[in-house]
Amino acid sequence: MKKIISIILSILIICAGCGVLAFAKTSEEADTHLQFGKDGKFRIMQISDMQDYFPMKSITKNVIKKALDTHPVDLIVLTGDNIASTSVVKPYAALAINEFMSIYEKYGIPVVMVYGNHDDESTTADKAYQLSVYERYKCFIGCAGEDFGESNLGTYYVPIYSSADKNKMVSNIWMIDSGTYNEENDLGGYACVTKKQIDWYKSTSEKLERENGHKIPSLMFQHIVVPEIWDALDEHDEKVEGSVGHGDKFYTLPEGAKGVLGETPCPPNYSNGQFDAILERGDVMAMFFGHDHVNTYEISYKGVDLVNTPGVGFRSYNSIDEGVRLITLDENEPDTYETEVVSYFDLFDKDDEVAYNQFMSESRTVDDSEHFGYFIKYLFAVIKSLFAF
Repeated sequence: MKKIISIILSILIICAGCGVLAFAKTSEEADTHLQFGKDGKFRIMQISDMQDYFPMKSITKNVIKKALDTHPVDLIVLTGDNIASTSVVKPYAALAINEFMSIYEKYGIPVVMVYGNHDDESTTADKAYQLSVYERYKCFIGCAGEDFGESNLGTYYVPIYSSADKNKMVSNIWMIDSGTYNEENDLGGYACVTKKQIDWYKSTSEKLERENGHKIPSLMFQHIVVPEIWDALDEHDEKVEGSVGHGDKFYTLPEGAKGVLGETPCPPNYSNGQFDAILERGDVMAMFFGHDHVNTYEISYKGVDLVNTPGVGFRSYNSIDEGVRLITLDENEPDTYETEVVSYFDLFDKDDEVAYNQFMSESRTVDDSEHFGYFIKYLFAVIKSLFAF
């Protein structure tokens, strides 16, 4: 009964704020003053494609909490599909957002986010409304950014300052809304970063260079991978081991790449010149994406790393690599970074009957017909653990 009352009260509280739209802060107005730690490091956790609703699957919550317990970080970056498109009304979308934001709030870790194609699909909870929900949490330091219209809300930058000088900018994070679906032309498919966003990136990058006397080494985060991924991969006329198909061609990771190409990438079918602008400016070390849930690759292409992070949510399709990505910046070597994927079984021991059977009961790595059997094993493992001495 207490739980039901709590849920009802939560809905009433959320509904009370349904008419409130987010104040459209720019990057300069947002409260995003982050600094490197005393050890000269700045640690980021990228969490992508939770793609869940209310109530969120407990296994996804377990992964997030375990990752934060095991790997303390200075910033959480959410790279889209944070909720599922089935969160069709505002109060329900707000409850879905609360499922994970309440976790981050409890840990007290700053959070920034961009939207994915599923966040505002088939819902009355548009991006402006969702931003107003995020802004209710003290841990959220993101913003609306410049005015590119509702379809590209949430394009901004987040500076990171020196551990010794709070006014000395050392690194930068670009947060880019990659849009939803293509309405620019008749090519169909997913949306592409707009020309206005690209112009803003270039002019802002130039401004930061003037203000600081040099280009600021940066990372860029967005949901949908850039079309140049096809040029970065090795192309084959016939299917080969480890390849994915696209059109009448097949693709594999190039030599020297890390991670897994577990599915065909899904970039836009066109480009407005985002990657060319990044090459021109020369300040972005790596671009980090979500969207393609079972890809974990790190590919160096023309001096810029293209990095895909797997999904963390178990509501949609998933793989053995389900998890989060860790990124570490070094104040003493600002033009470098380190990164790794931390998967479910990096966090939980396969000998842990509860964790193993819960994963198998939820994961798409086994046939749906097997899920129920693993779920029963999971329940017995939970009961067994409760009576263990």
